Amino acid sequence: MRSLLAGCSLTLLLGAAAYTADSPAQVLFNRLRENVRGDMRRAPRYTCVQTVTRTQSRPRYGGKVSGCAALVAARKQADGDGLLLWHDRLRLDVAVGENSEMFSWAGARQFESNSLEGLTVSGPTGSGDFSAFLSSVFGSDAQDFRYNGEQVTDLGRLATFSFVVPLPRSHYSYRNNNGASRIVPYAGSFWAVPASAQLKRLKIEATEFPTDDVCRVLDTMDYSRVKIGAGEFLLPEVAKMTVLYPNGDETVNETKYSKCHEFTGESTIRFDDPDEPNSAANVAKEALKSLPPKTHIRVKIDPPVNSDTAAAGDPITGVVEREVREKGKAIIRTTDRLHGRLLRLEQLMVPLPRWTVAIRFDSIERDGVEQPIVLKPVDDGDRSGGGEVRMVGRRMQSMPAPPKAPKDRPAGGGVFTFSEAGRLLLDAKFHSEWETK
Repeated sequence: MRSLLAGCSLTLLLGAAAYTADSPAQVLFNRLRENVRGDMRRAPRYTCVQTVTRTQSRPRYGGKVSGCAALVAARKQADGDGLLLWHDRLRLDVAVGENSEMFSWAGARQFESNSLEGLTVSGPTGSGDFSAFLSSVFGSDAQDFRYNGEQVTDLGRLATFSFVVPLPRSHYSYRNNNGASRIVPYAGSFWAVPASAQLKRLKIEATEFPTDDVCRVLDTMDYSRVKIGAGEFLLPEVAKMTVLYPNGDETVNETKYSKCHEFTGESTIRFDDPDEPNSAANVAKEALKSLPPKTHIRVKIDPPVNSDTAAAGDPITGVVEREVREKGKAIIRTTDRLHGRLLRLEQLMVPLPRWTVAIRFDSIERDGVEQPIVLKPVDDGDRSGGGEVRMVGRRMQSMPAPPKAPKDRPAGGGVFTFSEAGRLLLDAKFHSEWETK
């Protein structure tokens, strides 16, 4: 959705009247800017887990509103989030370098993409919470800084400043649904602790889009100091991206960061460690390697997947329900386990509620030995009313079944749909069948 480039030239503080170099506002601004830049210069490479909750809603405007300017003004007056249309949750690892970010599903063996778009199937995505916005605002892009005094906020009493970034100086990149990337101007504010000159919040607002598919994007990032390695550094704690569309709908991505630590290199899990030829581990390994094509495996989920806490990106384990025999020999055992991850876990609320879950299994484990496996789903599609999932909440009646042949299957994954409302629980009562390739 957005990306910014670093800048490092000196920026002067201006306001309704010019501030002298030793005025309290100018001194605070200079300290704050140097604190932010110092953190960015000294911070090592690090990784964090980010949990992204995404929602789409239709606010209640109290009447018909047309045009982006009118929508932006009306949204500021509307109460609450309105009618919920869609929601999901993502859990990822992000690696932050000097000028870039890399993403993967949480706990993956290596980082896979330099954008969230490379991992997610649908919905808006964004980046820049770590260094890109800070580099721009406290580097060479922002201008017309104004000191707006101290304000009482939910983070305490803070000094507030505003700024603008005109189009010629902007590096804010917006990409629409057609893949075209455009640079747009923006404005914003930031809040800091007066005594320590530590940044607490940064807000970015963009409203001048060259296409007619977005009216406003509002980014709000709350920062705290986090211990990484031997030092403490300024990192985002919570970030929220709100996108307002011309039809009045609004999406909100709320990202929470946790488990940040220094990144020393990519870890690799090997499946081919040398063993004694006749050891139990080697025997299990060879047996799993030689599974014949089109071997059917029926599995149940354990531990369960609970939509209240689970997210796309979480690991998932399949327990083999039935032994598979060939020529009198067990080639799949009930003690075998399939390991993979959730790729989608989202609920569409209108016109009728429907859950969509995507699952992929990547490895099979026997007697503590794990081997990669390539499977394809046999029975994915609509699971509504089959009695194989347990729903907690209101059951909807007379719902049309979703398509039985999912068109958006991820590679190697199965997509299951449930025409139900309420909380989704996939446990031992949910069964699925897979076959080896």
